[in-house]
Amino acid sequence: MKKLLTLCFVTAVALAGYSQTYTVETVPNTKLVNNSYVSDPAHILHDTTVARINQLLTELEKNATAQVAVVMLPSIGSEEHVDFAQRLFGYWGIGQASNDNGLLILFILDQRTIRFHTGYGVEGVLTDAACKRIQQRHMVPYFKKGDYNTGMLQGIRAAVNLLQQPEAAEEIMAPVEGIHGPRKPSAGIGGLYFFLGGIYGVIIIIALLSRLSKGSSNTLDRFRLSWKRWFLYYAAVPGLYVTLTTVLVPPFLVFLSGLYLLLVTFFLERYFRAIRVSESIMKDLGQQDAYNFLNRQKSYWISVAVVCFIPMIFVYLNWRKKRNDYRNRPLVCKKCQATMRRLSEAEEDEFMHSGQIAEEKAGTVDHDVWRCAACGSVESLRYPNATTKFSHCPKCNFLTYYFGARRTIQHATYSAAGYGEEERTCLHCGHHHIDKYIIPMLVASSSDSGSSSSSGSGGSWGGGSSGGGGASSSW
Repeated sequence: MKKLLTLCFVTAVALAGYSQTYTVETVPNTKLVNNSYVSDPAHILHDTTVARINQLLTELEKNATAQVAVVMLPSIGSEEHVDFAQRLFGYWGIGQASNDNGLLILFILDQRTIRFHTGYGVEGVLTDAACKRIQQRHMVPYFKKGDYNTGMLQGIRAAVNLLQQPEAAEEIMAPVEGIHGPRKPSAGIGGLYFFLGGIYGVIIIIALLSRLSKGSSNTLDRFRLSWKRWFLYYAAVPGLYVTLTTVLVPPFLVFLSGLYLLLVTFFLERYFRAIRVSESIMKDLGQQDAYNFLNRQKSYWISVAVVCFIPMIFVYLNWRKKRNDYRNRPLVCKKCQATMRRLSEAEEDEFMHSGQIAEEKAGTVDHDVWRCAACGSVESLRYPNATTKFSHCPKCNFLTYYFGARRTIQHATYSAAGYGEEERTCLHCGHHHIDKYIIPMLVASSSDSGSSSSSGSGGSWGGGSSGGGGASSSW
């Protein structure tokens, strides 16, 4: 019944929208009215979604000076959407004139199309491929279900994350002295130093957080560096390198090569430390714990292989082989010391609990069942999925508790907070629970101090332009 009502609502909105066709000149420019980055005259999005988008884009313009206009239209008639986006971009002047750091996100309901239209200054960050990837990964899957709120919010968040990366600042940041000054080159030696320094800074922060983190298992204690070693590897050696390069001022390629070797050295030290600890765990706790210890680092080693492809791709392949060797190593029976046989997927269900079968179906845990041919003993080893979004059910304790649905019961307004409900259900025992959450009260966007050309409480666009870059997707 709920699905039927939702379908009827979406259909009604779409049909009502088809009767309203917009031109470039008739699209409401809400930035000039109430400083809102979202123009949604047909109310395709919920008010809470519009408020969240405005908050994201306000922070983006404040921190990086980039401007993003979100336009939700029911129809543009028979006009071609790319041409419409280009003319609307220029008509409003999205982005700062000095850097052309604007982005237009155009949603057309009757054409079932989403368009990212980029200014010159963001094309190096939001490439055509990046725009397409954001649409296909974060937006289109939700649009196909009629969930335009989640799709728009997720896609805009992904675009904002790219624009706020440190390496993007040099390209999109408007000059401090004003937005109408001469345009500066978007990349150079300073930008490369900034980019490389940002990467190295992130690595140092991750290493420090890893050192400070606490855990209940002794595997983390085994893997953690002592303070003396951590200071030597991540403070003293980098500090010495920075000092030497500052004094000697080597050519940039020499500096870059040295930094690359320094990163590879850090990664290799961590790799050999991980292998050494895994062998210790294998000896003391067994192959299940040794495999799980290495498997929890999967995302890390994939990222390292991407950042430093040579030689870390070979290190990653060797790490994966070592991890799999632990799992595939024949198990010795604890009763008769005979070699056990690992059962096939079809054979193991007979010896598994229904909750374990549910975990495998959900993809949260992979169970290996070993059976001794000599005495008939059975042993099950548990290999959790390190990236699963499921949690342990409070009733049956299996990793089959998942987030089912999230719905708004009372929308937030500018005078009162709202609330909604989240459902969680266990795939194994059927345990069902509903939690309430609070939706913060809406806050009206305030005008920037530099928007003196606007009237009333509105803001303004910066006079940017576009060369027609970007990407479109349909569903």
